[in-house]
Amino acid sequence: MAIITGCNGEGSDNASGSANVSDSAEIKNEPPATQTALDLAGLRGADSVQILFFKDPYGKDSLRYTRFYKHYNSSDTAIIKPFLKNLDQLFSFRTDVLNCRSEGKLFFFKGTQELKTVYFNTGDKAQAIKGKLPKADNCAFLYFIKDGGFIYLPIQSEIVALLQNLKPKAVEPTAASN
Repeated sequence: MAIITGCNGEGSDNASGSANVSDSAEIKNEPPATQTALDLAGLRGADSVQILFFKDPYGKDSLRYTRFYKHYNSSDTAIIKPFLKNLDQLFSFRTDVLNCRSEGKLFFFKGTQELKTVYFNTGDKAQAIKGKLPKADNCAFLYFIKDGGFIYLPIQSEIVALLQNLKPKAVEPTAASN
């Protein structure tokens, strides 16, 4: 009686992001490559952004508050680069969404191709509604959805100031005429 076993060398015991190692290869102590949210979202080539500011993100209607908004469109690198810089950092992955409302969203484009939607909350009024919503540790963030999970990053003060500056410049959407 003989027992034959085998291994293909692609077991699940390798750390995520580590290189496959053959029997004769030398094992190197290199940390796995890190990926920022900017890379994960595929936004390195973004050349324009449309910013939607929800009119009443903290109103009574928690299901339909995103229907009413003003928007601001830009291809100015002085506006786009700070957003991309904020996204070019490590992130937190969650399987559930934080219990915080979004104040708006960012649609990033490369030419006419939409690359990714990123939601934002500046944390400005989140503390004022603490009594109305269950407590969340921090409602100041950028986040997007990827592969069924939620990718969160802290929002930088530069982005908060930029959004506060752009919000009064946002305009109502207009109906397209045929």
